[in-house]
Amino acid sequence: MNNWQSNFLDKLNKVQTQWVRSFESTMDRFIMAAFEDVASFVRDNGFKVSTPLQDDGRRSFKFELSENAYLLMIFRFSGVGEFELRCESFTPGGEPTLSKSMMRLADVDEEWAGKQFQSALDSFLEAMAGSRFQQAEALSV
Repeated sequence: MNNWQSNFLDKLNKVQTQWVRSFESTMDRFIMAAFEDVASFVRDNGFKVSTPLQDDGRRSFKFELSENAYLLMIFRFSGVGEFELRCESFTPGGEPTLSKSMMRLADVDEEWAGKQFQSALDSFLEAMAGSRFQQAEALSV
């Protein structure tokens, strides 16, 4: 590796580290604030809530009704100025559902974050209501 290549890699590493820090700052300022607001409400209504993964560049949030009925939301730094939001829902007797979207860090604020949590929880409850287990129970009544 020549001198230019070595210097270039050092600069690239610094830039990438700065963007990961920007992601972490966005998580702390906006996503965590929205999470705490939603978490307080759903805890009061029967959910166990946790943050199982808290690594640089990745955070997850788990909303659990039971061991086999939960929503997992994963925010993952994916590149300069961007991140991926992945939502996975698990319901009894149903197939796991997955949705992924890419976002720009510049577009994130607490209102956006709150809407993401609310929308994912709404979709989770819709999946719970539509699960094969739930439908079989309704037919046997």
